[in-house]
Formats: sequence, C-alpha cells, structure tokens
Amino acid sequence: MAEHRDMIDDLIDIQSDWRAVSNPLGNIAGTLAANPEDVKVFDPSEYKGRPRANSLFCVRVAARDEAACSRCLDVCPVSAIAIEGSSVKVDDSCRKCGLCTSVCPTEVFLVQKIMAKALYDKVARVASAYEQCYVTCTRAMGRLHRLPKDNEIVLPCVGAMSAELWFSLLTEYDNLSVYLPVGICDKCRTTTGEECYVNQIGQAEEWSGRSVGLEVDEAALNHEQTRAYKRSQFMGSMANAGKSLVAASNPALAGAAAVANKIKRHSNQIYEMQRSLERTVGEKTQANRRRILTQNRKATLTALQAHPRLARRLDLKVPACDASLCTMCGDCLKACPQHACDLDAQGRFSVEPAYCVNCGACAVACEEGALTMVSCDPAALVVVDEEAERKKRAAARQRAKIAEAKERGKKQLNKVLDGLERLADE
Repeated sequence: MAEHRDMIDDLIDIQSDWRAVSNPLGNIAGTLAANPEDVKVFDPSEYKGRPRANSLFCVRVAARDEAACSRCLDVCPVSAIAIEGSSVKVDDSCRKCGLCTSVCPTEVFLVQKIMAKALYDKVARVASAYEQCYVTCTRAMGRLHRLPKDNEIVLPCVGAMSAELWFSLLTEYDNLSVYLPVGICDKCRTTTGEECYVNQIGQAEEWSGRSVGLEVDEAALNHEQTRAYKRSQFMGSMANAGKSLVAASNPALAGAAAVANKIKRHSNQIYEMQRSLERTVGEKTQANRRRILTQNRKATLTALQAHPRLARRLDLKVPACDASLCTMCGDCLKACPQHACDLDAQGRFSVEPAYCVNCGACAVACEEGALTMVSCDPAALVVVDEEAERKKRAAARQRAKIAEAKERGKKQLNKVLDGLERLADE
C-alpha cells in the first residue's frame, strides 16, 4: 500500500526538482574543471587495516590446548596467524580481510575501522536515513569505478561482520542488503570469505527471523533517503530558515541530528544493560576477576533486552558440571578469558550465560571430563531492563489508584442517588 502523502511531501519534491533544474550538470562540471590529480578515486586500502592481536583474551592461549579453539586459523585465507605459547601473531602476509575479527569469540583481533560497536553505529546511521542500506566489499566497489554512495557500507570482506552483529542490526532494521555482483567471490584471493559471510548471515537470519537482501545489479541499487528522514530535513530547514544560515544552507543537519540521537540512545541502552547485568549477577567472580563482555555480546544482549521473545531462537551452548567428576582444580576458570565461569567457596561450579561466549574451551581444559556443553536457558540471556520495570510498576500503581478512585466515586454516586430516591418517595 502506498504511503499517504501530504503537502510537506509535495514541497519536498518541488525543492528537489528545483535543485536539479538549478544545477543540471550536478558535479560533472566541477569534476571536469578540477585537476585530475586532485580528483578522489576509490582506494581499497582506506577500508582495510591489519589486525592487532591481544593474546590475553585468546581462548587457545588461556586453555593451553590446541583443541580449545582454531577459528581464526581456520578462516585465515593465507595462514597469516600464528599462535605459539602465550603469543598471537599476525605476519606480513595478512590480506587485511577482517575475517579473524568476526569469527573470534573473544575479540582477540582488533581493526579500528571495523570494530563491532563502530560498525553497528555506521550501519544503523545509514539504515535510519535511507530506504536501503547496502553492505559490500572493496572488490565489489572497485568494479563500480566510483566512490561509495552514502548508503553503501564498504568492508574488506562482507564476512568481516559477525553473526551477533548482523543479528542485533536485523532486530531493528528491515532494510539491510548485501551488494555483491554475480561471481565476485570466484577469483577473490580471500578464499574463505564467501563461506564465512554465508554462515554469519545465515545464523543471524535464523536467530532474528528476518532476512538480509541481496543485490547483484548496480542499476537496481536504491540510493533514496527515507520519507521520514526527508521530512525531518525539510522541517528542520524551515524551522531554522530565519535563525541560522548554516542550518538553512544545510537542511540535512536536522535529519542527521535525529539519527544521531537514535545512535546515542542505543549507546545508552548498552550502558544501562551492562549496569543492570552487573547488579544482577555481580561484576566480579568469587576470585575477584572482573567479568568481560565483548562488543558483539553487548549488542546481542541489548537486542534481546528490547526483543526478549527472540531469545528462544538462540541455541547457545554453555558448560554444565558433573559434580561427581569435578576436582575443583580451577583449570576451567583459567581457560575462560571472559571470566564467565566461577567456583564458589564450597567448590560448586557455575557459569553466567550472558558472559559466556560459547567457545567450549572450559570443557576442553577439564581433564576429568566434568564439563559438557549444553543448551542454555534462553531466559538467562534476557537482561531485565530496570528502568522499564520501574515504569511498569509505577504505571501499575497508577492504574490501581485510578481504579480505587473510580470505585469510591461509584459508591458516593450510589449514595447520592439513593438519597434522591428517598426524597422523591417522601
């Protein structure tokens, strides 16, 4: 069904048509007149970065067992990663594809340009302002022979986005698509990229119940801003027309401010979620080790807090302990970089599912076989929104007061009516 249009939409169209008429050549004239050396061209290196490895969070290093984890080694297309003893190294053969950052459960590998929180904000900003947000790779963008449009998110490889990040975005936005021309991955030297992004997106779609679009034809790409964003731009420019020359000359400030506020609210939600989680389960273990949430897990827990019904879709494995086999040696605690596992004063094992990254390293480290990975209770992944609960309780009290006042009013009205009937009888 077509959206209802009003006068504001007509004015926006007139404004757009006037700009097109007043500048029929767009930026072509400026480009032709410019010095060829000053014309900016697409540079894939601007979207890539060599990962820095922090071995303190490496599951394999913590467990001191090769069987604990090999995800980064398996996904690296050029075997550029080496884990020896307590060190994780990335050598010069690295393709800077970013796949290791998306598959590592504890976020050992950091690339500033594609860190989970920054990437979430970037995608969310585009998805809030445009009818379609496209995620693509440097190889696909290079074939277009142009700079990326404002609603095109360019990654070293589409596989550089984790399943948890895709999931958190899909819970809020239904206009996400991947742009990859047919056969673009066939001759790519990042040979593991296609399988990686298929697995990541597929997992996120299963969890969220939503799908990511796929576009293969450049001519079909949609670069239109959303109706709501355009209206926000227009109304902002009208409101500031006589007050600020800056706002009048750049009406996008109004729409951008609304999007920025949305991103800020999400950041605040992550902060409040983490505070609520720490108050509920404690921020430290019995051994006084601070529990750690990865950026990807923060995004996932915040999404589940807003959409708790989706928790049942996530089949995440956490360790369960057979007390009869446990010797309370503590090897499982050492193998957990997130400090999700704990032993109390009586030696009873426990795990906090929200912090557990489901790597299974603790079970591998347990020589007695006391730990096995089992599906966790979905409810344990939903962090109670204390502010929402407070408002709900306040609203319930208010409704109770109103109901009580209505009941008192009914009783008083009945007394008055009874009195009037007696007077009429007399």
